[in-house]
Amino acid sequence: MDLPDSLRRPLFNHSEKGARAVMLFAIWWGYRAYDRNFNPEWLGWAWNPGGNVGANFRTYRYAAELALEGQSFYGVAPPGLAEWAVYLYPPITVVAYYPFTVLEWMTGYWLLVGLNVLAGVGVAAAIVRFLDRVDRRLGWVDVALIVGLFLVSPFTFGTIYYGNINLLVAAAFVSGFLALDDGRETVAGTAFGLAALFKLFPALVGAWLLRRRSWRSIAAATVVGVGGILAGVVAYGWEPTATFFSDVVVDRAETAAFAGGYPVDSTFYVTIQRPLSHLLWGAFPDAPPELLTPLAALVGAAVLAVFYVGVETRQDRLLAIFATLVVTVTVVPALQWYLVLLFFPMIPLWYVWDGPGRRLFLVGGVVMFANATPGGLVSGIREYGLPTLLESVLVSLATFASVPLYGIAIMLLAGALAKYGLRPDRTALRAVGRVRRAVSGRQSGRSR
Repeated sequence: MDLPDSLRRPLFNHSEKGARAVMLFAIWWGYRAYDRNFNPEWLGWAWNPGGNVGANFRTYRYAAELALEGQSFYGVAPPGLAEWAVYLYPPITVVAYYPFTVLEWMTGYWLLVGLNVLAGVGVAAAIVRFLDRVDRRLGWVDVALIVGLFLVSPFTFGTIYYGNINLLVAAAFVSGFLALDDGRETVAGTAFGLAALFKLFPALVGAWLLRRRSWRSIAAATVVGVGGILAGVVAYGWEPTATFFSDVVVDRAETAAFAGGYPVDSTFYVTIQRPLSHLLWGAFPDAPPELLTPLAALVGAAVLAVFYVGVETRQDRLLAIFATLVVTVTVVPALQWYLVLLFFPMIPLWYVWDGPGRRLFLVGGVVMFANATPGGLVSGIREYGLPTLLESVLVSLATFASVPLYGIAIMLLAGALAKYGLRPDRTALRAVGRVRRAVSGRQSGRSR
């Protein structure tokens, strides 16, 4: 019996050492996060993960228990968890966690972890199939690394440790983009609508649907989103929905927390609001906090404008989708765990990239995966005993923005270089040549 075509692969196919190096680095960095937080004792088959393991899942499950009892499930943390562990999604979504209430919480946690693992493997398989279709058939080593990246990256760690649903959201995103690419607009819109119903900020993907003029997708996403909100009103009455919009949505913006420049030891957000807060209040100390969100939206719009011009080629479309997802997870105060949403189309770009900027894009990926917290980085820099000036510069950089955000910025720069055919190495050489000619001309004039 012959193997299916998808399984007949060589060990190596293309010479993509750069992509493999980035994935190996990400897997190594992610493994360190797993080892540091789960604290496994391999010889004794034991672990000591601490009190926050499964915190998000316990929050979901507790909210479902309260809903079944007819109580308010917003603003209430499960016993034993800090006050940040509260339910944040539209009311109807709590129904998805009803089945977990019949299970002991640890059993339910591992079940949700298993669902995330299946979603991660499924998304990896979808990316491999996508690359197969575009004539970049991968060898087994690359396939294994892509699967490993989805399961062991530093951004996947948060989903597994806390029991979140980010890999399931990533699966919805990838399904939507691939369906859109295949012309199945209604399926695409439904997938995006489900993702936005649970996490809200994925609704920003609508910018790409508008760019594509995919009206059926927009209609389907709107029906799912609005229908989900109305279903919550029908199931639980108006009060939970009103609380969601008046308290939860407003609190998640956290604009006031950024006033005066976001503190280095505060919540580890990858948002562009962190550097913008330092720029805004550095230039205008009395600026009102309400200016920050519109300013972030303007920066996001500028990024989209760069990549939404001319999307005829596959690479241009992948770069436009990448820019869309970057804006989606960085304009709002989002945690680093949501960066798994960038894996598609970031991984395909590693393999199909044609033209200048590819190496810079890979470098940006390495920087992004070096997922160090700004506070920890500043402490490490100060303890290292560097020269005063160098220490001051590095501390300022670490305070200004997070390391993953610097990596994302590098990748966006690489994408812009590729899109507009710019070669920074050649530009630099031409600039050096012009300076030399100018200096030589001055020296010749003096000698005369």
